[in-house]
Amino acid sequence: MNTGNEHIGVEKKNEVGIIALRKSDGLNILDSTMLNDFRDFLNEFGKEETIRVVIITGAKNFSAGANVKEMKAFNPEEAKIFSDFGNRLFNQVENLEKPVIAAVGGYAFGGGCELALACDMRIAGENAKFSQPEVNLGLIPGFGATQRLTRLVGIGKAKEMILTGRTIDAREAEVIGLVNMVVKDEELMEKALEMAGIIAQKGPVAIKMAKKLMNENQDIKEGLAREIVSFSECFDTLDHHEGINAFLEKRKPMFKGI
Repeated sequence: MNTGNEHIGVEKKNEVGIIALRKSDGLNILDSTMLNDFRDFLNEFGKEETIRVVIITGAKNFSAGANVKEMKAFNPEEAKIFSDFGNRLFNQVENLEKPVIAAVGGYAFGGGCELALACDMRIAGENAKFSQPEVNLGLIPGFGATQRLTRLVGIGKAKEMILTGRTIDAREAEVIGLVNMVVKDEELMEKALEMAGIIAQKGPVAIKMAKKLMNENQDIKEGLAREIVSFSECFDTLDHHEGINAFLEKRKPMFKGI
């Protein structure tokens, strides 16, 4: 089994596989390279029969989201390809035959929050923060949040988070049902491994069947397909270009609705 590379760490502890995003800047931005490598390691864990549970985490921060500089150059078709790839990857996380636990510390913003949403369970460190800030860039979430966030926290809270782009802390995330539990930052991996260890001792066939049935009851394929199209259409607006430029120039955007 591959042991990782310079920006993704891979580890196995008993029957638990751990994928840790660990870019040198600590933000763990989900650019194309990171997403491709993540897919490869996820595939390895999916095939490894001795691994029964997967934990996804990040060093310093879970992930601060997609690479805005990379997206600045996208035209609508390129944006559609990017969104489709991210959606297929996060669908793979959601539908992996093994349970996947997100151990979230620090920032889980944009695509980082969407990665956590695709996991079966989420454990947050007490200083974790969650946000879907895409509207600040004249965009919508492109990796599944319009569907998965709504499913988890209800349409009212999902609209509040996505339409305001505001950041919530770990305690609020727990109250609204975004995370399963909040623990001390220094205990985050310990608690994630504890939960993974409990699940790993259950019947693997029963775990696989139960997860599959629950996911099928929450089928969101059509909604995700429409999200990809709408995300790409945003790249044909002046508001999106203004939002991206304002972000990179560290100023407030002046949106005009065009």
